[in-house]
Amino acid sequence: MTDWYRRKTWTKTDEEEYFAKLGRARKDGRAQYLRVQAIELIETHDKNLLSVAETLLNKILTDYPDNRIEKSQTYNSLGEIYKLREDYETAIDYFQKSLDFEKEFPNVITTAYLNFSETVVRAEKTELYDKVENLLTEKINEDTLKFPVQNYIMYSVMTVISEYKGDLEQSKIYADLAENNATIQTNSLWNPHKKKFGIVKDRIKWLDKLVGRK
Repeated sequence: MTDWYRRKTWTKTDEEEYFAKLGRARKDGRAQYLRVQAIELIETHDKNLLSVAETLLNKILTDYPDNRIEKSQTYNSLGEIYKLREDYETAIDYFQKSLDFEKEFPNVITTAYLNFSETVVRAEKTELYDKVENLLTEKINEDTLKFPVQNYIMYSVMTVISEYKGDLEQSKIYADLAENNATIQTNSLWNPHKKKFGIVKDRIKWLDKLVGRK
């Protein structure tokens, strides 16, 4: 049975049931329930459900403004909605808000750095390429566990930026690293039951095209 806060539909009945249960939930958990439900709706890519998800996320910001755990994740999810709508300017603004809040509250780190970088390249916002390059260089050099899918996106973006700047040698290095991570079949987790977690299942076609991988 699906959890009440993980609905993939949003009929009038869904809405009434959801908010009835939300009202009975512990107050300190409501923001999380709003965000999780919003993510479920975002994953459908349905334009009407994206609007519902946006409403739920904005409710977090208005009703629970002091909830620091959810804020960066909420901004990141709002950015993902606008990325799906191909409103890249607004998406970039939300991803930047997520990144800015992570500096204030580093306890929660999202995928905003990937979303921001990917969207900047897709929108050809070349004036932000230096910022993306610095951001990703910092992430690449961090001594933290990174999954192949994260490396695939980071190195692909770095390939595009290096080529734009005329550094074809470095661009080739990044392109090879991106391809290696795109085709790897396991991650570096010690747990053998999670070796498939974080590998590239669906390649990003438009990004591969920019990198030169047709």
